Amino acid sequence: MNVISFFAGCGGLDLGFEKAGFRVVWANEFEPGVHATYEKNHPNTILCKEDIISVDPKDVPDCDGFIGGPPCQSWSVAGKQQGLDDKRGQLFLTYIGMIRAKMPKFFVIENVKGLLDEKFKDVFETFLAQLDEIGYDVKYRLLDAVDYEVPQNRERVFLIGFRHDLGIDYHFPLPSTNKPLTLKDAIGDITATPIPCEEVEVMTDCNIYYNGKFGPHYYRGNRRRSWDKPSFTIHATGYNIPLHPSSPSMIYNAHEDWSFIKGRYREYRRLTVRECARIQTFPDSFEIDCPNIIDAYKMIGNAVPVRMAEILATSIKEAIEKVTSERKQQRGDIKPEDRVLVGFYKGYPHWKIITHQGFYYVRADGRKGSMSVEDLQPLPRLLLLHSNGRMQLYELTDSEPKYFGKDYIIRLGFQPSGDTYIGVGFDVSSKYKLKSVGINKDTIRLKQRYAPYLTTIEELINKK
Repeated sequence: MNVISFFAGCGGLDLGFEKAGFRVVWANEFEPGVHATYEKNHPNTILCKEDIISVDPKDVPDCDGFIGGPPCQSWSVAGKQQGLDDKRGQLFLTYIGMIRAKMPKFFVIENVKGLLDEKFKDVFETFLAQLDEIGYDVKYRLLDAVDYEVPQNRERVFLIGFRHDLGIDYHFPLPSTNKPLTLKDAIGDITATPIPCEEVEVMTDCNIYYNGKFGPHYYRGNRRRSWDKPSFTIHATGYNIPLHPSSPSMIYNAHEDWSFIKGRYREYRRLTVRECARIQTFPDSFEIDCPNIIDAYKMIGNAVPVRMAEILATSIKEAIEKVTSERKQQRGDIKPEDRVLVGFYKGYPHWKIITHQGFYYVRADGRKGSMSVEDLQPLPRLLLLHSNGRMQLYELTDSEPKYFGKDYIIRLGFQPSGDTYIGVGFDVSSKYKLKSVGINKDTIRLKQRYAPYLTTIEELINKK
């Protein structure tokens, strides 16, 4: 299955989906500092370097799913939490607009847990309402990466949606481990001597750490965990990276009042860029091409942990495959009495949209060629598509026909002329060999060649 990545960053989410068997065919990232790293690690992905606001949906390839995490600063407690008053917060709506324009089968949205704060309740509910109105069943959950084989506590909100017509009842994966991975598990085998680096220096090695002054963030809370614990969250702000576990313990004085041990200040050091990447579950083969250490910390800290992304991607893939498998098991042999919806398509471009979406629609406005829900009940088992002597036979997947408005049909990529339609989903992978079924193109009713109608397999097979 092909996916498109927005706000791709250096590609942590993308790498996880690739490990789960998806193909990231196209990605969008506006930040120049991550382009080199992304391209080195995703050589088979087309990288669009425009601002998403400037991207025309027509230039985005068709795909099965969208993945991405809009900028989090607008919702983060580490930021100013300005929500939609921040231009970066409005990019959440831009992403929803892209989903509306392309209507992929599924989408993933990742963001900080601040999105669920009470102050953003109305905004978040608006997001959910818009996604439902577009045509998606959406589930969301606050997950901690430490429960998914990632050696750090990192709480993030994930929204995963599937198009209504697919009929997928998605469930988030249960924690994949009950024994958290520790800093020792993640970086205990790194023995190379870490190299201190100032912000103005050019980064030549990933085994370096920022050696600047420790800011107020380090005095408001403990920033050092021991080897037998998971790491604190790897932030995108390089100045606030957690301390290495070999550093001395910090001293608790009072609430939000911590200090370093006197006389041992120089023994404290931040995690290196490579150590942060390890904790984010990037493989050592992942190339970090960034001249500035603060920018390197930023792109690693902004990423979705690769292992967590892989587990979520696998759950999405399994949900889709489960529905497909169940439908295949229910098919059985084609019988003469099986009902068939015969539908016309206008040519290859039209057929391509139909089969990409796994969706066919008929008029329901009373005009010539219209049908009603009652006409399609019980729903036929099969869909026969035809055009200029070409025919394809598929299994319908819905349990009942549904009404759809013009706007929904347009968002799927079609160009309807009416206002009301009946839509049915079908399984593209269920295509039958017509010779084995015995259907002959001459059995298509000439008077209804361009209008949909109902028939049976018995009426469509060869008659000698």
